[in-house]
Amino acid sequence: MEAAKIMDVIDKLDDLPYRRILFDGTWGIGKTKYTRDSIKGKENYYYVSLFGKRNIDVFYQELYYLLLSKYEVKLKKLLNNMENINFSHFGFNISIPLISDIFIDIQKQLESKSDITIIIDDLERKNDDFDIKEIFGFIDSITKNKGIKTILVASSDNFSNQEKIIFEEYAEKSIDRIYKITTHSKDAPEKIMGDQIWPIVKEIYQDNEFKNLRTLEKADLFIKEVIHEIPNNEFTDKFNKEDIYKICFSVVLFVVDHKCKMNHPGEEEEENNDANNSKELSNYIWHSIIKKNLNNSMMHNLIPVILEWFLTGDFSRAQFKELVKQVDTYLESTLPLFMSEEQIIKEVNHFSTFIENLDPDISIKNFLQRLDELASITEKTNLDFNYSVDEAVEWMKKNKDFNNNYDDIYFDNFVRRESSFINEVILKLQTTIKSDYRNNLLKVMIENTNKQNFTPNDLEIVTEFKKLIHELKNDNSKERENVIREMKNNKWFLPLPLGEITHFHWTYCHELFKCIQEIDYGREESITEDASKYFNQEIDNYPDELFKYRLRHLIKQYLDVA
Repeated sequence: MEAAKIMDVIDKLDDLPYRRILFDGTWGIGKTKYTRDSIKGKENYYYVSLFGKRNIDVFYQELYYLLLSKYEVKLKKLLNNMENINFSHFGFNISIPLISDIFIDIQKQLESKSDITIIIDDLERKNDDFDIKEIFGFIDSITKNKGIKTILVASSDNFSNQEKIIFEEYAEKSIDRIYKITTHSKDAPEKIMGDQIWPIVKEIYQDNEFKNLRTLEKADLFIKEVIHEIPNNEFTDKFNKEDIYKICFSVVLFVVDHKCKMNHPGEEEEENNDANNSKELSNYIWHSIIKKNLNNSMMHNLIPVILEWFLTGDFSRAQFKELVKQVDTYLESTLPLFMSEEQIIKEVNHFSTFIENLDPDISIKNFLQRLDELASITEKTNLDFNYSVDEAVEWMKKNKDFNNNYDDIYFDNFVRRESSFINEVILKLQTTIKSDYRNNLLKVMIENTNKQNFTPNDLEIVTEFKKLIHELKNDNSKERENVIREMKNNKWFLPLPLGEITHFHWTYCHELFKCIQEIDYGREESITEDASKYFNQEIDNYPDELFKYRLRHLIKQYLDVA
């Protein structure tokens, strides 16, 4: 039976011959919603949920107060307060009427009422210590009064095996009519998601097997949370709400219903056991749930952030803002293969102007990709491409995105492009980046020579310097000799361990001596002797005996000089 028909059953309950009925269906199908909706504004209906209740006594107490009028409730509570107050160091406790008397009071209340219905929901959610047989005993007892009817609401599939056997045995004896709720209302998804969101996510819903209406409720709430966090003025034609709806909806479906399991056609369900596998999960959502169907395909880059947001409740606002910027500045262009010769010539001729006027915040990948496409087609034809490698490199160096976020590793991993021009550009960029990086690193190492207060950040700097030394140790180029010359001219980059020092300072000294040891590897003229000579001179320059001991220790350990 469809969940919405619960309302029909309750509406005509007075005309039905049944006094004890059960609505049984899976979680999230709408049983509670339609049961409660059907009794709104109606008198003589008393609803109690067994969710978490420890025993029948707690149930009796709640039902007891429901059956009393508002005036009687206040009076009973007042009497309880006056007669049964137990004072303690922390305040006072109010004892309830004796449990043994409550059931008698309930019976009296029921005798004074007629045509009432008691609804007991969430049978399977009660505490494990609560014996389900006591509920059936209660039903048998009170329904001897012909003016009383009971409705049980449960998901029998969620009982334990033993409890399900007991439930089915007693239900057969005590229940007049069992209604199996097998499907939710056809219009339930639309009602939950609303007129604005539902048309956007409807196709995703229809393509996937939703097991629970609560998944839709969670999706609706999460969409509202995300939209609330994004200033309305940030939405544009490219960064649009409709795609946000689809991404959020798909993420909730994947996490709640799919349990983060990737089910590829023809394969067994694959469970994700790697917490860092966000990229793979996001790709699955993009290809298998959203099915690459967004207004702006660039919006799919937001999936990892929104997935993390839903899983943890937090997200990087800086990363989100950067992705929004990439979406808004993405240049969607026609492939040169499909353009006319005149169009290609025009775009090539205007490319320098385009770059000069480009927003400096735009992602470098976008115009690097376009430049490759144009250069590639001109190389394969007789068309002219009137730009030099140095010009292209200068364009990119002006870009804020390039200066802040790119290193040579990015370009090492960049897929080799078709255009030989772009490959030369990438090679030049790598060289430029490495040179700038090394110059900046050497500058910091020189500054640290005169430093005394060291922190973990300084250890990271000397670790970076060790990586540089390791890269250069088998390199006989000028770069290696330049680094050695800078070290010689700047006290071998050693911040002398004078006076009171910290663990970080001492560790820094050790790491620096390791660098001297490694850069000497394979050289015809060893620098070890030069370094040792300099440090021994420094030992003679200071009266500090601890300093002398420290420096001799470092020399002996790393430079092999007694």
